[in-house]
Amino acid sequence: MRSLFLAVCLFSAAPARTQATAADWRRSKLPDAAKDALTDSGYRFQDDGRVLDPETKSALTCEQLSQAVSRLNIATQQLALERLRLLLVKDTLTDADRAMIQSLKGNFPEVVAKAVEASAGAADLRKLADRDLTRLAAYFDASRTLDERRDAAQPVREGEPGRRVNLLYFDESERRAGDALRAATAGELSKDSFGRMVIARLNGKDGKPDIPPIFVQDLNGAVASYDYRRRALVVDGALLLMSVTEDAAPRDRTALRKTLSSRQALVDYLARHPEAAASFAAKNDALLAHELTHAWQDRREPIMREMALGNLPQAILIEYEVEAWITKNLYIHSRLQHDPRARIDPFELADYGKMTAGYAGWTDAIGKRYGAAISNAMDIETIAAIQRRRVETARRRPATAKNDRTAKSLDLAALTRADRALQDAAGRLRARLERLKHDLAVRIQPRQGRNR
Repeated sequence: MRSLFLAVCLFSAAPARTQATAADWRRSKLPDAAKDALTDSGYRFQDDGRVLDPETKSALTCEQLSQAVSRLNIATQQLALERLRLLLVKDTLTDADRAMIQSLKGNFPEVVAKAVEASAGAADLRKLADRDLTRLAAYFDASRTLDERRDAAQPVREGEPGRRVNLLYFDESERRAGDALRAATAGELSKDSFGRMVIARLNGKDGKPDIPPIFVQDLNGAVASYDYRRRALVVDGALLLMSVTEDAAPRDRTALRKTLSSRQALVDYLARHPEAAASFAAKNDALLAHELTHAWQDRREPIMREMALGNLPQAILIEYEVEAWITKNLYIHSRLQHDPRARIDPFELADYGKMTAGYAGWTDAIGKRYGAAISNAMDIETIAAIQRRRVETARRRPATAKNDRTAKSLDLAALTRADRALQDAAGRLRARLERLKHDLAVRIQPRQGRNR
């Protein structure tokens, strides 16, 4: 895959001498999944085809882009194989196990994927998975420097933001647009008592709201996300564009949509028109309450920080999602209590209705929905099982030379600390979800609660 991508990339850049080694993502046949993963890691895909490095802000060469894609592919393969290996601890697979393996097949190395297609037995799949996991572990072991290992092994303190890659806004216009969206988010949610609580959880040491940076990106289907690598909210450009054009006079909408069709043009418009950001926040307040819950999760517990450092599997934690969906619906409930005619996004209002109609089925559906749509979405028990295997793999790794012993010691310090943090968080998270369930019964279904 890597050599094919690199060949296409180099060929597409060859005609212009000044861009002989510059990557052009529009011509390189870069898969959407790879583009999304790079964007989540802070790379910027420009409208002119350049891909900008998150640290240097300079355009990547074809070789650099190919290397970045390869690293992401290998990490994706590793996590898929680790999940496969958990399923293969038994010789007899259930229908649900087979369905999960099929959903992961696209992320397996080619040999394993072919074995799955050929309905290979559990023992054969275990052998192939173990071989590839050993190979991938050796790759990551060889690719990390001692300095990187020392950084990963540094303590991660609860309640502090922790270290992240320095992913600042790429230009002043983007910063101004982000600031407009941050101010609009704080202003809109603060109109409601529950919304004020959501905001207050993110207050800085000065007691003022510390809303995360907000970026505008093309999310290819999603409408918003929280990116723990950047400690930032990401809003889909298409959703923002729809909001902006809805506010325009009907006769002007087509022309405005064409004018703002590029991400940069949309960002520049938001930077000049903070009222457009305010209108967007008013229409999508419930969505923003959901994403800000993820920001709070990131700040209150070290789980996402350990993921960003590479000490835990980089996964979408389903329990975190359930908490964010509950919080969003509690916000909607608070708004409706104060104003039964409040304008609520129809999708969010429908979800609120499903939750109040049947909590158990609603939470179960969230897990199934994320598990089916996102390959690295999993519950905390699955993440913990994968983490235990990673700790054991590091513990068994031979180390005779001094540098190898130092590297092993640092890796074990980082992995075992992250494992303890995960176990601590698991207990607190279960208790928190139980409290939220009780809170729902008290707030939303008081009569049913009294009749039990």
